[in-house]
Amino acid sequence: MSGPWSKIFERTRAGARNALELVRFGQLGEKYGASYDVVHTGPHHKLRRYAKGDSCALLVPPLMVTAEVYDIAPDVSAAHLLSTRGISPFVVDFGAPEHEEGGMKRTLDDHIRAVSACIDVARELTGKDVHLCGYSQGGMFAYQTAALRRGDGIASIVTFGSPVDLHRGLPAIRRDVTGALVELLEPSLSAFAAQIEGLPSVLTSTAFKIVSGRKEIKQRIDFVRSLHDRSALVRRESRRRFLGGEGFVAWPGPALRSFLDDFIVHNRMLSGGFVIDGRTVTLADIDKPILAFLGTTDEFARPPTVRAITTAAPASDVSLVTVRAGHFGLVVGSRAMAHTWPTVADWILWRDNRGPRPEALDAPEDEQPVETALLTDAATRSARAAWSRLGDFAQAASDALDGVRYQEPRLRRLADMTPETRTSPALELAERAAETPDATFFLWQGRAFSYRDADTRVDNVVRGLWSCGVRPGDRVLVVMGSRPSFLTMTTALGRLGAVSVIAPPDSAPDALAAAASRERITNVASDPHHAQRCHAALARDVLVLGQGARDFGRGIVDMEAIDPAAVTLPFDFAPNPGCARDLAVIFLRPSGSGELRAAPVTNHRYALSALGAAAACTIKPSDTVYCCIPLHHPTALMASVGSALASGARLALAERFEPARFDSEVRRTGTTLVFYAGDMLRPLLHEPTMKSRSSIRIFAGSGMRADLARKLEERFGVSTIEFYASTSHRAILANVDMKKPGALGRVLPGSDPLTIVRLDDRKTTAAAGEVGILGVMKPREEPSLTNDVVYRDDEGVYWFVDALSGFVAGASTRQIEDVLYDALDVDIAAAYAVDGEVWVAYVGNVDAARVAETLADRVQPRVILRLDAIPLTEGFRALKPGLPRSMQDTRIIDSKRR
Repeated sequence: MSGPWSKIFERTRAGARNALELVRFGQLGEKYGASYDVVHTGPHHKLRRYAKGDSCALLVPPLMVTAEVYDIAPDVSAAHLLSTRGISPFVVDFGAPEHEEGGMKRTLDDHIRAVSACIDVARELTGKDVHLCGYSQGGMFAYQTAALRRGDGIASIVTFGSPVDLHRGLPAIRRDVTGALVELLEPSLSAFAAQIEGLPSVLTSTAFKIVSGRKEIKQRIDFVRSLHDRSALVRRESRRRFLGGEGFVAWPGPALRSFLDDFIVHNRMLSGGFVIDGRTVTLADIDKPILAFLGTTDEFARPPTVRAITTAAPASDVSLVTVRAGHFGLVVGSRAMAHTWPTVADWILWRDNRGPRPEALDAPEDEQPVETALLTDAATRSARAAWSRLGDFAQAASDALDGVRYQEPRLRRLADMTPETRTSPALELAERAAETPDATFFLWQGRAFSYRDADTRVDNVVRGLWSCGVRPGDRVLVVMGSRPSFLTMTTALGRLGAVSVIAPPDSAPDALAAAASRERITNVASDPHHAQRCHAALARDVLVLGQGARDFGRGIVDMEAIDPAAVTLPFDFAPNPGCARDLAVIFLRPSGSGELRAAPVTNHRYALSALGAAAACTIKPSDTVYCCIPLHHPTALMASVGSALASGARLALAERFEPARFDSEVRRTGTTLVFYAGDMLRPLLHEPTMKSRSSIRIFAGSGMRADLARKLEERFGVSTIEFYASTSHRAILANVDMKKPGALGRVLPGSDPLTIVRLDDRKTTAAAGEVGILGVMKPREEPSLTNDVVYRDDEGVYWFVDALSGFVAGASTRQIEDVLYDALDVDIAAAYAVDGEVWVAYVGNVDAARVAETLADRVQPRVILRLDAIPLTEGFRALKPGLPRSMQDTRIIDSKRR
């Protein structure tokens, strides 16, 4: 046989021979693998070292792909290329969990711990900081490890197709669509993940092939075409086997569940607040240079999801490089070897001062061909309307679902509550601990604590209190700073059936002693910092709980030294006995005279604030509530802590409000809702560390002025829900729809009916729009009047005007202050009475003459003072009793008299 038929016959015979060898032996030629040394072995990993060099790169694979992704074949080996450039490549090998004992029980924390350990080993062996490189989820591990370590031992971070904003993974025209869809799918995702051991390797391999379908088909066609060419087949054999299944491993169930919950549902790579080894972590803590590669045709990590690292890590110098490749082609293949890995080598040498800046960093992003762009534009225009309709539907469905899942049950609980209903914060905690014991409850100073942790701690403190003689019905004075021990103590007292009488820790000794006597205090509880002061002021033993110096003298009982296991509670002890009608806490509130006035709160009133705030803000278990108001303030304990507990959300505690640290704390904890008091948030308007966008979706609290609500929304894009919740009346209002910034809103379910009576005739109801005194209606009784002056507009929305005591010479001091805030943007303003006349004090870069001119149409203050500081109350309002009453005060830096 000769001619073309001979060639066809030879090709066919060679192809058949090669195919038969593949069938018999499963491969062509010897299996490839560059030599390496295993220099470290951990419980879930090994560390490979391929070569020695003057720079150090640590390569991290994703969970579902083997370490061979960095060394598939000689011509596509990242490890080999880096070593030829004088770089020592280390590769983390997570192995195949499905073939290792306990492998399918690995968590995400296990993998991040492994990466962190490998950094330490590579650094020790080379004496160099590590360039941490990760592909796909391996890049996510790199980001997370760098954030956990705060950059320690890391020279730079390099990622390849590593998503940060996973909600951008869908090709959404509208940004809110993905979030709404994820919220709808969240129960199904969680149920699915809870029922499986993990994802088997065959599933991860198949998923990769489906997403990369076009390339998969092309490779199969190329394989058939080259079946006769043994040398070509051998060159591509390692790649064929890798993509055919050998390169994929199983994804352990616990790691999968954490990934779905933290990064798919809650998107914490972007928002922050994910927990590793009990510590809260945010990518905002990364300050090392970042090089992120993105593929133009990457279907696993679309370019917008990768670019989000610039938002998530604002302190880092981020460089983005685009490669005309898909997800796999970013690290393996001809484009990767020609573009990706040479750029990585150049980057490492440049960062180590061993080479020039990589040219790829200055290249513009690849542009689509004109015909492709036109086709894309046409497709986008065609899809926009349909996708927008889908977004409307998804958002509406999500909102409706939120109402059914979160708002309606809470409001129904309030409506169904009777005086005999068992309810208390202690009972709420016990129920949460029984339902979701391992879920995170609160975050404190970078640590995370579960509901089980908190509930167990409360039980132990109950035993300690019992051993110290505290019994049901006792009134215990609590004088503590804003720390977890405060919440533990007050909750334990409630579980015991005692009553917490809560005083500000900076209360004057004589005021504290007078209040303790008046309220019939049986015991005193404090923290180490305030213990000696309480003992001196009250001349009685003090029970001390919490961390701190323990050099106590006589009269101080260290509760941390009590062994709860050695305390036996009586057999008939009933925990959490509180009913709605029972007294829950008594707040001791400072008055203008310095006296501490009692504000008793029942369990029903507590539930009204907690459940009402949770419903009004639609707080979900996925939310993180940030509380930086002093815990002895009613808004902090009842609305902020109470709403988080009632909704199963995470509670991020701060000891105090610090504007300079606020942004970093919000990002570290992944805060979505911030509770405020008064004008607390005003300094954020001028705080340079605040970024324009964060994870916050709502500000909520009481006492915010309308101008501040508007300015916060303009700067941060965050709306405000203002509450009105009286401690002495069952009255609660909320500006739930947030359409009128600064308004008190409408009456919430569970509140008593409200009315407004005229100022000049307190038996006559005020007309719509007329200013009057807020009253609470009681059946068959005259309205019980508050001390607050309000009005109701034509739409039934309530607005706060001032307290009755705020009117001086016929003028509202609050409205005077509002003018200064709104027109002059002063830092702090305070109008107050001196001998029956209006004085005005303020802090800001405005001279007193201009203030007088601005106020001329409203009031003529007797004195206007520009001060260098104005003290604030615990509710972040001007402390007017501490303001100057004399022109001789040395703090005055500018003044004007009438």
